[in-house]
Amino acid sequence: MESNQLDGEAALGLADKGFTAARLSLLSSEHINNVPGSGKTFSGYQWTYFSSLQQGPLRSRAESFLASVDWVALREYAAAKRKGIDCSLLPDIGLGYNHMVRIVEFTDGVRWVARLRLPSLAGCYSPEGALKTKSDCEFHTISLLRQRTNLPIPEIHAYEGRSDCSVKAPFMLMDCLEGNVGMDLGMEIPPGYKQTFLSGLAKIHVQLSTVRLPQIGTIVSLNADGTCQQGPIPGLGGPFNTATEFFQAWAAKAKFGMTEEKLREASGPYAAEIVPSVLSFPESISRLADRLSVLDCGPFPLCHGDFGHNNIIVDDAYRILGIIDWETAFAGPWEIFGDFPLTLSTVPPAMDVPWNYNEDGSPKDADLARKFADKEDYVTAVAREEYQNGEKTHRLSETLRDSKRQQLATAMRLYENGKVGWYDKLGNP
Repeated sequence: MESNQLDGEAALGLADKGFTAARLSLLSSEHINNVPGSGKTFSGYQWTYFSSLQQGPLRSRAESFLASVDWVALREYAAAKRKGIDCSLLPDIGLGYNHMVRIVEFTDGVRWVARLRLPSLAGCYSPEGALKTKSDCEFHTISLLRQRTNLPIPEIHAYEGRSDCSVKAPFMLMDCLEGNVGMDLGMEIPPGYKQTFLSGLAKIHVQLSTVRLPQIGTIVSLNADGTCQQGPIPGLGGPFNTATEFFQAWAAKAKFGMTEEKLREASGPYAAEIVPSVLSFPESISRLADRLSVLDCGPFPLCHGDFGHNNIIVDDAYRILGIIDWETAFAGPWEIFGDFPLTLSTVPPAMDVPWNYNEDGSPKDADLARKFADKEDYVTAVAREEYQNGEKTHRLSETLRDSKRQQLATAMRLYENGKVGWYDKLGNP
């Protein structure tokens, strides 16, 4: 059997789950490889976000941070890690919401990336110990994944988790990949590259689903035998032994991403409906906690925590080179793991404004309709990857297909982000 074809039994199984032959053919290797730009794969870093920032809190923070870091100390630290090989910092400056990135180039041609943690914005204080714990958890998570999978994750060569180090900021030194992330590329995927990218994303998602841990929680250390110690999820607690415990903790501690005053203002004439709908959502999750997951007990899959093309490095043809920023990773319920990548995220129709949809439930907006179709293609790609890998169970594709549970998990994320909507209209699983 050729690698881009399904055998009869697998194809029949997919058809039984609602995958059409047309969708099955979308992600054949012939289609995937037939993309523009397959010659030159990297034309340079598109790190323009910093320079494009308007005056305001984000730019002020970045400029102050750039001036406060001891860049000479960073060069000396990197050189020491390579037994004295001298290095310099390239002028490129990459910037995300939480990190600044510089390229360290050694005299022998080797390049590393220095990823430095930005201070919190005013009003968003993070204790020093919490930042150190995040760095430790990210390092152990990446170490575990590099042991258990062949996911394209840059190797970490060294890290310091405290701001009182010689560099004056927490940082990591890791492999430098010749590619860009979504923020550098305008957060849009050109149509000609979309199937290539979604196929690569599905492969990562499926492989990540095979890394399963006994409890719900972060990875705080690795044992000599390849197992790990798990710890609490920041803001929630744990580790938890069941999905029910996780959802109960979320319901007790989750905070909506804006104040009630701003929520009322954002809700406009619908405030009388929306405000109580939003405020009662955690109570609804608590009431449904023991029914939200199809697998209440472990093992539990490892969630990236911010899975989307904002943290995916791609070449010029949108082929995936690496997955970065694992600092919020944790083992979680299948429904949380099975949330669609942020690249494909949409507001669940039930909680969205009704005038966005036709009477038959289809989206009126062409871009939204296209994203719904992309989600269907993504589920097809995931199911295909599961069958080709010989998975005995197809937990991820089934979770993505379970629309009621999947939309509740999406709503939990949107709630913390402050998304306004009719949360009480989401159906029970």
